[in-house]
Amino acid sequence: MPESDEVSEQFVSLLTMHQSQLKGFVFSALGNRDDAQDVLQKTNLTLWKKASQYRDGSPFLPWAFGVARYEVLGFLRDRSRERERVVFHTDVVDMLCEIADTDMESWPDRQQALHRCLEKMDDDTRHVFGLRYAENFSLQQIANTTNKTIDAIKSLMMRSRKSLRKCIDQRLASNEMNS
Repeated sequence: MPESDEVSEQFVSLLTMHQSQLKGFVFSALGNRDDAQDVLQKTNLTLWKKASQYRDGSPFLPWAFGVARYEVLGFLRDRSRERERVVFHTDVVDMLCEIADTDMESWPDRQQALHRCLEKMDDDTRHVFGLRYAENFSLQQIANTTNKTIDAIKSLMMRSRKSLRKCIDQRLASNEMNS
């Protein structure tokens, strides 16, 4: 545990401030909201247990992502033993960690761009995205809810993701030119 109340307060402040980034990192590695929430809780517990290892003044988020990475890998290892479907291979988790370490400063800009681009989507597409990512519906559940085929939903999701990525990249490029 941290040596003093001041360090403890700083650690809790840093951990609280970076919860959304940790949650996003874990969710992007696992792709399932319930699994991500469980792994995030375990990550927070591990971070708290290792608080004394955090050096005051050093970058918190790369250290926390490192801990989260090991928690995600442990979860995936345990899942593979249970012979359940794993969303991402461990190589992808490693790649996410590298991206997170090098691209942390642009996350708030990317999040803002994502929100703006989502606002531009038509209502039906935004509804499908909400069902998939906010409600954690399966593709079959979305197809049933929207009276479309699974193939139509897959196609819509693929086209929309490409469109979102392009929109986000354009917004970020525009922001860089205006800076």
